[in-house]
Amino acid sequence: MEAKKFIRTFFIWAGGLLLAAAAAVAVMDPFYHYHAPIGGMKAVVSKAEYQCIGTVRNFEYDSIVLGSSVAENYNNRWFDEAFGGRTIKGIKSGAATVDLVYYMNEAFASRELANVYYCLDIAALFADAEKAFPDASLPLYLYNHNPFDDVKYLWNKTVIFEHIPYELAAGLDAGFDEGASYNWAQYKTFSAEGTLSHYDRPKTVSIMDAAEANAAEIDANLALISEVVRAHPETTFRFIFSPYSMLWWDEAYRNGESDGYLYAVKRAAEVLLHFDNVEIFYFQNDAETITDLDNYMDPIHFAEEINHEIVRRMRAGEYRLTMENLNETLEEMAALIKDIEERYCDGIFGG
Repeated sequence: MEAKKFIRTFFIWAGGLLLAAAAAVAVMDPFYHYHAPIGGMKAVVSKAEYQCIGTVRNFEYDSIVLGSSVAENYNNRWFDEAFGGRTIKGIKSGAATVDLVYYMNEAFASRELANVYYCLDIAALFADAEKAFPDASLPLYLYNHNPFDDVKYLWNKTVIFEHIPYELAAGLDAGFDEGASYNWAQYKTFSAEGTLSHYDRPKTVSIMDAAEANAAEIDANLALISEVVRAHPETTFRFIFSPYSMLWWDEAYRNGESDGYLYAVKRAAEVLLHFDNVEIFYFQNDAETITDLDNYMDPIHFAEEINHEIVRRMRAGEYRLTMENLNETLEEMAALIKDIEERYCDGIFGG
């Protein structure tokens, strides 16, 4: 009898502890799988692969920043102050077009958006427009709508013993800036020396690829974006071409890819500017920024001060790409690439 009582008591306590653990995860919900922050807590958002889908589905917002790691250092508040609304981020490191279109569609599934700020990486226009997303590289139990595999979340020791305490500590910290979601700049050093250490310059200059060599892939990706833009005429879509450093353009030129990249920009403008609710901002020809390697930590990732300056310039209407200035802008960029190769980078690397 004593053994039976012990076993019964053990299972009652074990079951109670399991229920308590699951309840703690469901209530605190550090990945925002079930709800937005509660009890006046701030949103503690730092792990895009785990938290992005929950914030897109469950937060209160009317504007979204979409992009890869170059978009992570935007502060959501900057967009709110510049254009109004309440902004969150939809981020995927190394994002392909299909990834960001997925987040757009998830956002539009539950609301109409006033603004979409879409950081349009050139590489994304060359990516596979038919690849599956989300895929097995992500915690699919947070993305699907199957409640049974939530056990991977509800009874996850890392969530219980690491993420919940961190959410409590940061979410109740009066000085915590929830607008700086996914920000990584605070942990990085930006300097010319560091940037150059991340660049292995191609030793030879390849024959330039035909500008339209990847036209089919580019058009397929633009078709995915256009479908969403067309379906939401009341939303303002602002596309941003980010200012990659001169080292990125030097490598593109030496690998014979820069003409194709400029073609991708031109094609994007021709397709997207067809819509009245689209604006495009092109910062890749900002010579002062891209030739100052102290702005970067590697050939592509720039300091958050540059992110802030981009928003200010967008608000002022600067660096806006139109059909009227498209050809001139790309001619200027082609000339800048040549200058980068012959004056800046040859000067650094000795020709």
